[in-house]
Amino acid sequence: MARPLEFDRETALEESMRIFWRYGYASTSIQRLSKQMCLHPGSLYGAFKSKRHLFIEALELYFQRSSQAIREALQEADSPLEGIRRFFYHLLDQIEDERAIKGCLMINTATELAEEAGDEALARRLDEMFRSHEKQFEQALITAQANGELAKDKDPAALARYLLVGVRGLRIYGKARPSRAELEGVVDNLLAVLRC
Repeated sequence: MARPLEFDRETALEESMRIFWRYGYASTSIQRLSKQMCLHPGSLYGAFKSKRHLFIEALELYFQRSSQAIREALQEADSPLEGIRRFFYHLLDQIEDERAIKGCLMINTATELAEEAGDEALARRLDEMFRSHEKQFEQALITAQANGELAKDKDPAALARYLLVGVRGLRIYGKARPSRAELEGVVDNLLAVLRC
């Protein structure tokens, strides 16, 4: 009979996400995970099969949360462009709160894959994740255009790509620990292109 798991799987996944986020995939060993999570390696293998499986689940959790953050900002605002602005200011709050971790797990992973012989399946999944975020912005911009909030000559798909590049750039820039005023200046200039 299999031995029952002695820990909460969701809590373990949450903690592993933070460890991978802080150290990256290559520098996160099972020993490091085990030590920082106070779990026996056998328990980790029993629940997640391998380091790679655990990492993919952690990355998916991060993606779900980042997608939800975009969705909430867009849904809670009075207009699509206000929702986009709200998301970017929420992102600045995250950058300030996450200084010890630095960056975005998705961007960090994409950078790590680019520096080494990459995992093609993981690279494809990351591309799907980024495109999903891009589509969220694009749909908001299409709605803004239909409502007269965004000029008719603007290209929602191109602007969505621009906004996603802005998100990635802010995450990387945030690693240098700029002031809040500097970050807000970047966001204000970034979003100026959306004005009619």
